[in-house]
Amino acid sequence: MLQQRSSGLLLHITSLPSAHGIGDLGPEAYRFADFLEASGQTYWQILPLTPVDPGAGFSPYSSPSAFAGNILMISLEKLVDEKLLSQKELDIFNEQPVHDVTVSEPPSVSGDTAPTILAGPLVLAPNIMHAAWIKKRPLLQQAAEVFLSDATPAQHSDYERFCNWQSDWLNDYALFTALQEETGEPSWIRWPSELVRREPAALARQTKLLHKRIEVVKVLQYFFMRQWNELTAYCYDKKIHLIGDIPIYVQFNSADVWANPTLFKLDENFQPLFVAGAPPDYFSEYGQRWGNPIYDWAEHERTGFQWWMHRLRHQMSLYSLTRLDHFLGFAVYWEIPAHEPTAKVGEWVKAPIETFMHAMHRQFVNLPIIAEDLGAKAAEIQPYLRHYGIPGMRVIQFGFGHDMATSTYAVHNHTENFVVYSGTHDNNTTLGWFRESDEMHHRRMHEYLGFKVTEKNVVDQICRLTMQSVARLAIMPVQDILNLDETNRMNTPGLGGRSWQWRLQPGQLTNAVAKKLLKLTRMTGRG
Repeated sequence: MLQQRSSGLLLHITSLPSAHGIGDLGPEAYRFADFLEASGQTYWQILPLTPVDPGAGFSPYSSPSAFAGNILMISLEKLVDEKLLSQKELDIFNEQPVHDVTVSEPPSVSGDTAPTILAGPLVLAPNIMHAAWIKKRPLLQQAAEVFLSDATPAQHSDYERFCNWQSDWLNDYALFTALQEETGEPSWIRWPSELVRREPAALARQTKLLHKRIEVVKVLQYFFMRQWNELTAYCYDKKIHLIGDIPIYVQFNSADVWANPTLFKLDENFQPLFVAGAPPDYFSEYGQRWGNPIYDWAEHERTGFQWWMHRLRHQMSLYSLTRLDHFLGFAVYWEIPAHEPTAKVGEWVKAPIETFMHAMHRQFVNLPIIAEDLGAKAAEIQPYLRHYGIPGMRVIQFGFGHDMATSTYAVHNHTENFVVYSGTHDNNTTLGWFRESDEMHHRRMHEYLGFKVTEKNVVDQICRLTMQSVARLAIMPVQDILNLDETNRMNTPGLGGRSWQWRLQPGQLTNAVAKKLLKLTRMTGRG
């Protein structure tokens, strides 16, 4: 699928510099697009754009919706430009920096409804994400209310078109969110039984009663989509393509599970029978207990994977390429009994990958996806990826183990139809990885490269190897091109709320950095 040698950078929207707590779709996003152009890059890879949840540690991989956008990414400056907020209101907002906001108590764990959901509390520390969550949302809601009262006929018509176009998911998500706010109960499983069971009369009654709240939710999604489309148009004018990300699983406490309970392995009380995760591996000796409900793949197959095709179509409309997270889960997945506190106890269960990929291929003839095919059992999905021409991933950091001669991650074993990474959002930065690696790893690096690798030169050498790979697309996290250490890591799997907070600082991406990257890009025939 990848037709020419190219390269890009990995930086999530929330990691952009911002005076408002987290990065957004405002001026700094456009400045980063300018940097990509100046440094010869043609791809910008991000993490999922879907909403985040305080109860899930603000992870973009655990969202209350598989379709909605994260409203915290809405640019306040753009709302001022559209006169939905006043400059004075923004100035008052900016008087107290977000990092100075006091978080009086930790966010509630919205999925923790019973031991069958989460066996233990998530590690959640008050952080800048939570402060932004508290401080920014009221201003966004205010802007939405102004739009609803002051929109011109043309603006209102455009909004109505958006609502009609996205109605398949937007109506359920808006009602779900409005009910959370109205009841003060973030977990749908604790709502009145007629709402839990989605009795039509009860839903119709609440839709009428909560009309204003529902409209505010829809308007904020409209703002997000409009600002996203403006940014992507700017990037495409500069020949920069966006790479998105689709988590394979959805959060239990989500509009998706509430609206489609038959698609998941739940008991008669709508509690998960099993939860998702990964067995012990490189990242964790106890494995990873993600806690997401397991799909009822037989039911998905019976419906022709209709929900999945809708999800893929929606996400693919946002990007040039889409990374499918944990692609292995379409073939075989680690199923953990919901009452188990860790991922050590579980079993591998097969999923219908052949019929799923056939359905996907029928819907999308040229599949614009990248398969996240990392892990010990990745070999099981390689025949399917080769058959459909879907590129997988190769991570340079994984290529210096004891099996280096035959490792598919080692540069000498790379092939063209892959995306090569120096590291991913789940890895330490390259400098941090080198510092935590043992002496045998260092020795293999010395022997492979032909000279002594040190903390001073390791990042440049790993970036060079990444760009020299025969893989057609090379991606590097921004932390690596800036030679940043382990304190700048985006995510450490299993640490909950202590991850996802990293921010790029204003002025870090200098002209000198762009020129150095442009030189490497041209030298390796990428761009």
